[in-house]
Amino acid sequence: MWCLAPRRSRRSVRVALLIGALGACSAGSALGQIHATPSPRAANHPVPERNQAWADTSDTAAVRPTDAPDPSTIGQAGAREQSRGQSQPGPDNPVDPQDRIVPSLARRQQSLYDRLSATWNDRQVPAAFSHGMTTAHARNSGVAHVAMEAHNVDFYLGDGVGYHVRSLKAALVPNTPGEPIDFDDPDQYRIHVLSGEVLVRPRDLDALFNRYVLTYEPRALSSVENHTRRDTLEVTVGARLFKFIPPVGGLPTTLSGPIKVGKNNWLVYTPTSVTQFGMPIKPLLDAVGLSLASVTPLDRPGVKLEGDQLLMNPETLFPPPRLMIDRISKASLDEDGLTLVFASDTSDAGFIDPPHEADSYIWLQSGDARFFSTLLVNAHLQLLSDSDDPLQFHLYHYRAQSAAGTIRTDADGTLVVRVPNDFEIDDRSPQQQAGLSRRKPDDDGG
Repeated sequence: MWCLAPRRSRRSVRVALLIGALGACSAGSALGQIHATPSPRAANHPVPERNQAWADTSDTAAVRPTDAPDPSTIGQAGAREQSRGQSQPGPDNPVDPQDRIVPSLARRQQSLYDRLSATWNDRQVPAAFSHGMTTAHARNSGVAHVAMEAHNVDFYLGDGVGYHVRSLKAALVPNTPGEPIDFDDPDQYRIHVLSGEVLVRPRDLDALFNRYVLTYEPRALSSVENHTRRDTLEVTVGARLFKFIPPVGGLPTTLSGPIKVGKNNWLVYTPTSVTQFGMPIKPLLDAVGLSLASVTPLDRPGVKLEGDQLLMNPETLFPPPRLMIDRISKASLDEDGLTLVFASDTSDAGFIDPPHEADSYIWLQSGDARFFSTLLVNAHLQLLSDSDDPLQFHLYHYRAQSAAGTIRTDADGTLVVRVPNDFEIDDRSPQQQAGLSRRKPDDDGG
């Protein structure tokens, strides 16, 4: 085809090719001039090698705002000067030290969190628990105990066994020092009572004896029913004489008398009247030299018949967690039930008020606690009823109860949990005791 074209045409093609080549060389030279010649500002502040690569990346440059200066012309000092008017004082930006990619918003957020962290990490520890504090870490607040305050709360353990807390200041103490309080394992910690007042109502006593204390065979007493009035506890019970008479059930027996505080904080119930089928039998027992303990033997952990007195140890009478009681300063009976007033040589000073005012609550402050599989470090948790009724807290079913409620967080890090008093018990879990640990019969028990 070339041999058939006119000579003038072939000359025109060669001229066009030559002009195109010269144009390409000029463009390449100009482009090289742009990259090779820095601006006067960049000449004074050379760009680090990694930033030069960023400036030469066309994809990155495409997302840069049209009014932003070319990063390839801004050195480290220049970038700080350019961003000084936008950024607030705060820590260095570890993602982008020159504040070019990450805007000043990140620096303001970090500065705000630095100020708030002092509030989040503040260890508000009551005076009684401040001794022995160690350095706080991410998984350990350095405080050995969890401070607990409760007010106007029905505190249940399981199967209706519990008591009404009018007011209480206490410490949750792990049996193994250094461990967090594990709410899934009531045997793992104790409640050290510093001060307060607890009411054990007649129905609480019924549940305690029928569903926990007297759950073994053969037993001397069964079907306990309690009634209280001023200075008097009246107990109706089925009694089996010598543990086998009668072989089934028990003789309907009624005991009546006061409760006093004895040695080592034991409660001493001394019946002044004992009747069977409405007939007094205590004079008969006295006449033949027999005592209540001899005809109806009872010796269980936390409770025993000794002579004509029923002795009860509140520290071990109730299901776990066990109580640690320094002193019961008063025990009194009235129509509402048995009231116990606690005192201690350990000061209860330093407790702070809960963040939300309420007439019924449980308030945990300081120390570490585990709920579900979550570790709460430097605890600040307020538990409230989700209704106008006083809180009924079920320790052995706290999972199901909290799952039926709501959990939110205050800005200072306090967890606020509102739970219903009525809920479906569906918290079966291998990690939680869903029912009471029954006491096993022993060779010496009655």
